[in-house]
Order: sequence, then C-alpha cells, then structure tokens
Amino acid sequence: MSSEILLRIDAQIFNINKVICRHLDNLGTSPRGVVSQDILSQLRNFVEHIMLKFYANGQDIENSYVNICKAIDFVKVRGNLKVLWRFHDYLQIVASHYTLDEENSERLMLKYYEYLLKIKNLMHDRFSFDFLGNLDKFPLNMDSNLQEYYEKIATKIKRYNVQSVGKSDKYYIQKVKPFFVDQRVYYEVTFTPANDYASKFNRVIAFTSLEITDNYAVKFALAHDSIEILGKTMPIIVIVGWEVAIRDCEFKNFTSLIRGTAVTTGYAEQQGISLFLTSTGFNLTELVIICVPVTARNLVNVVEMPGTYINKFVK
Repeated sequence: MSSEILLRIDAQIFNINKVICRHLDNLGTSPRGVVSQDILSQLRNFVEHIMLKFYANGQDIENSYVNICKAIDFVKVRGNLKVLWRFHDYLQIVASHYTLDEENSERLMLKYYEYLLKIKNLMHDRFSFDFLGNLDKFPLNMDSNLQEYYEKIATKIKRYNVQSVGKSDKYYIQKVKPFFVDQRVYYEVTFTPANDYASKFNRVIAFTSLEITDNYAVKFALAHDSIEILGKTMPIIVIVGWEVAIRDCEFKNFTSLIRGTAVTTGYAEQQGISLFLTSTGFNLTELVIICVPVTARNLVNVVEMPGTYINKFVK
C-alpha cells in the first residue's frame, strides 16, 4: 500500500492475510488437508473485515458486531460485491459452526479457491491491495497437459472485448466449470439450445472470462477461434457477451405455479427483469430474499409487478 498511515481495518486485514499466507507456505511440509483446516478457520473473519472495508468506502471503521451486520447488509444489495455475500453465506454455515476433518476441509478449499481468487482480484482492483500472494501454491491437481490447454484458451479469451449480444438463439446452461490461469478465473461453459428438443447430443462447450448466471435461459455473443495443442489445430468457441433471456413460457409457468393460473408478463417487464439479472448477477430468489419479507402475498406481488421491486432493490 502507498498510504503512509495504515488504517486499523487495513492492519487487521493484513494480519489475517499474513496468517493465511503462512499456512499456505506450510504446504511443502504439511498435508493439503491439514493446511486447509488451518485456512478455513480464518476465512469468515477475513471476509467480514473485507466487507467492513467496502462498507466504510476505504475509510477506517471499528470492527464491531453492529458494523459487521451493517457491512453484510451493504454488500448484499450490490451486484459487484455478491462474491463477498455468497462466500460469507457459505462460511457461516460450514466454517463457523463445524471443525471439519482433513478430507472435507480439502474439498472445501478446492471449492473456495475460486472465491478467494475473485476476492484477491476485487481488492486489488478497488483498493490496490496485494494479498494472498502465494495462493497459487495451493495445489489444484491439474494435469500439466490440461493446464497448457487452458493457458492457450485464456490467451485467446484475453484478445476479445465484451460485445453486445443483439439477435441470438436462446440456450440453457448445463454446466459452468471454473479454471485458473495467471491468478485469473475463467470458465468452461456447456450449453444446449433452449427448446423442447435439446439432448446430450447437441451440447456445445465454449470458454469465457465472463461470470455467467446459469439459473435461466441466456443469449450469447460467440466468437469462433482455434488453438494449437499437441501439434494439432483445435477449434474453440469464446463467449464474448451474454444476457439473461428468460423465455415467455417460463414466465407463464412460474406465474401459474404461484397464482394457480398463468399471468402474461409484458415484453418491457421481461426485458427489465432480464437486464437486471444480467447486470447484477443476482437471481430472482435472491431478489425476493433481500428485498421483501418472504410471504405469500409479497411473492405474488413480485410475480405481478417485478419492476417495482427491482427499482426498490437498485435504489
């Protein structure tokens, strides 16, 4: 950091970071499961201090229970910080109330690696914080040939700028698999056409650096490219733009489930909902949980007037 005076909240973040990095350095002499146990015990405290940092907008703040609750509420309604809320939600359930054995701790760390890497990059981009500097020491059991394959794909992905989707077919996402190159997160996305005739025989695999929501039908902007691997040219598809595109029949099925009869959702309303879900990365369940008390009446209101609740959420 370039600041001459280290804020208390910054000092606390760096102290926790120092402990985590020390555990990562022990990977040369300790099993991965043991190191995972040690790291998991630090993560909730780590994430809560980072939430406080964002809540204070870079200023100093006291590490109190009241402030932590305010910080959680703050990040909960901001799409660019959803990684903090979701990760904290996982940690509250698992890491806060249980001491896991080595095997399960190791599995969790493999899952949490993506979140830690995203938070590392988020803090660097927002506050120029450099921490978790040795996170890449945590072994991911990646085959060397597969890693080379992903590195070449990542090189291709970085050549493309984000593009608007425009006219496109709709797709259902079957699987999103993260992979990591040079301390950045990329995704291998498997999808099928969004129709009643899709099967495993028309699945398509593409790659992207964009974080794509897999809850709903989507539209893609696709670029066709190729890489050289093992002496052969392999075609690849790169997702350079995307947007949520919930089908009209899905709106009708959903309203029918809630109301007992299908309710027509206007085109403008559909577009507004899809734009909101695309821009924030949230899903409709999170919208309901965060914005309104979950009662049968409110759920019906969200179905009938989603734009009203989206505007409330954004404000």
